[in-house]
Amino acid sequence: MRVLRFIHKTATLLVLAVGVIHTLATFYFFDELTEEAVWFAGAGLGGIFIAFLNLRFWHRPLELRKRWLTDSANILFVIWLFAGAVATPQPPSFVVALVGSSMALSGLLLPRRESAQ
Repeated sequence: MRVLRFIHKTATLLVLAVGVIHTLATFYFFDELTEEAVWFAGAGLGGIFIAFLNLRFWHRPLELRKRWLTDSANILFVIWLFAGAVATPQPPSFVVALVGSSMALSGLLLPRRESAQ
């Protein structure tokens, strides 16, 4: 169980870091606000959001009735990452898809806690 928690924490922090770097890189790669710039920044913000959602596990495990939100978001995030890897078949896309999948899979496998009610 410790290894699974370690994988989840490490992958979550990596997704957060990549999300922040991706969002900040928008200002480097784009000189003006275009549709492509907004989508590029949005991809980074999506990574930040999903990482924050997974960070919630660390301090307070979610009850079963609330856990489905994070699990669903993780599954959709992995689908989105692999779609991005297919659309942009470059090594960074594959690495991000692998790290995001590690975060999502380890999050899905972490033990669940029954509701107190």
